Amino acid sequence: MFSISAKGIYGLSAVLELALRHEGGATQIKDIADVQGIPQHYLEQILVVLKRGGIVKSFRGAQGGYALVGDPAGIRLLDVITLLEGPLEVAPGDRGDPRLKPLWHDLAEGARSRLDKSIAELIDEIRLAENRLNFMI
Repeated sequence: MFSISAKGIYGLSAVLELALRHEGGATQIKDIADVQGIPQHYLEQILVVLKRGGIVKSFRGAQGGYALVGDPAGIRLLDVITLLEGPLEVAPGDRGDPRLKPLWHDLAEGARSRLDKSIAELIDEIRLAENRLNFMI
């Protein structure tokens, strides 16, 4: 079964939080953990991977924390997930009936396609959905 682990989910949530705070400078780990409901110790480990992968940068000191390396429009969801989870595969290896390979390939491509958008585009989608909900009330 295709699934994204807690590492991928929390990592994407952290990147989303940093994108929402992009104009405000560095954000402390505690703030990200509190808002997103991520265990702080686990978030620290995830942010180290994201830093090594060039998605986030860290700042030391009392006003230190983490920030995105670039603009949210330049960071793809697929890049974050791949960095944290590895290559996106629906049915890894040569298991099962070989005639099903095209199906597994199409499913993986569909997931890649859905994740091939920027963090900024995701934020726009979230805001649009929130506006629709507010309008309907």
